[in-house]
Amino acid sequence: MANRILDVLPHQDSRFFRYLHMLIAFLILAQIINSNLTHRKALGQFSLAGIVTWLHIISGFATLMLGIIMLCWMLSQRGFRYYFSWLCLDFRGIRQDLRTLFSLRLPDAHPGGIAASVQGLGVVSLHAVAVCGGLWFVLITFDGANASLAHQVLHLHKSLTLYIETYFWAHAAMGILHMFLTFRSQQQP
Repeated sequence: MANRILDVLPHQDSRFFRYLHMLIAFLILAQIINSNLTHRKALGQFSLAGIVTWLHIISGFATLMLGIIMLCWMLSQRGFRYYFSWLCLDFRGIRQDLRTLFSLRLPDAHPGGIAASVQGLGVVSLHAVAVCGGLWFVLITFDGANASLAHQVLHLHKSLTLYIETYFWAHAAMGILHMFLTFRSQQQP
């Protein structure tokens, strides 16, 4: 059964990317789960809240570092325009995918398409949330830092978290749908 699941997972051409993708997904899920148990005032305490807060901070920095590795790998393998063609005002891939969707079929991943654009946006969102969280931590660590600025950065971090959480659950749902459809198509003669 485990081999059948692995066969329908995406990124079969690169085990490195597949495992990096799963590790980042696990870290993001852990961040989502423990975020409601974190407290700024618990940083100096040896308590459950203090431990959870430190785990959130450490796994956040780990997520940021792995996200940088992922972005570098993505750009080195497929280039900027594969994921961000819309920034160059090239919407051909998205239009092509919309036509495919309107014909009630799922489009394949390709340069500039919806899947590639969504993956690029997801990685950018991951970095935005992690950088804001890291910047907040740096600001509260230094005594001379502006408390108002640290509060604003924390508020931005929490606001951006909504986007990464939405992306995470939607991406997971689409991934499960993709796996189901791939598995079903492999079962048909």
